[in-house]
Amino acid sequence: MTLPTLTSSLLPENAPGTELSLLEDGARYALLQRMTPVIQHQIMGNFQSMDMIAVMLDRRVQSATPDLDSMRQDCGLLASVSESAIKSVIDLLTWVRPKPATTRRFDAGVEECASLLLNDFKLKGVVIANEVTQISQAFSSRTLRTVVSAALVCLSDQTEALAQFTLRAQVFPDCIKLSIELSMNPDLQELQLTRISHASGLRLMNWRDLELLAAAESVELVHGENSVLLAFKLPSENQKLSAGATTNFQTAVASK
Repeated sequence: MTLPTLTSSLLPENAPGTELSLLEDGARYALLQRMTPVIQHQIMGNFQSMDMIAVMLDRRVQSATPDLDSMRQDCGLLASVSESAIKSVIDLLTWVRPKPATTRRFDAGVEECASLLLNDFKLKGVVIANEVTQISQAFSSRTLRTVVSAALVCLSDQTEALAQFTLRAQVFPDCIKLSIELSMNPDLQELQLTRISHASGLRLMNWRDLELLAAAESVELVHGENSVLLAFKLPSENQKLSAGATTNFQTAVASK
């Protein structure tokens, strides 16, 4: 029996055809739940330095002979740090409500996802090695955040081993291909550590979740047991990836 595709009801302000399938909505929600702890940690880190400056400034005020020049410098530093923190928090909140028109460099988008998950993964037995650099083509921030972070989380949920994820990218005339390869981490294995579940009570992300999100963002996806390959079409290319490129893409995965 084939179940029909369920879709959310169309809201009055949405144009016809813009509703998301409930399955895709569920995948986005699952990803957001998994990203929330690391986003929260990043937000708290932004304000920690402000607290330290405020404490230092308070000590100067309590001094019998306050150094006004130093206090002015501390006030200026506090203002600068707070402005930077506010901008960072506003940007992080766009993970919850993305701005479709916002773009960023491909390498910067990949680095953002890898950096956000780096410490959380490391604490749980997975090391992220990002080798993606100097790729200046601009892509939708939502697309990069959604697909790259989902691929990392999904791949981590599919293995119980202490491992390293290596990210590499290659530029082609019509697309950029990003590979994420899993390899055993000998350093962690020698320490005889026990892998901690990434889900922490939340549901695991599976390949179907990743397929739904990649399709929604028009990203070609091929995954193997220990690897993920993603093809991001360049914004100037309206046509689909050529049959030859797709065949080579799938062959590359099969050979790993």
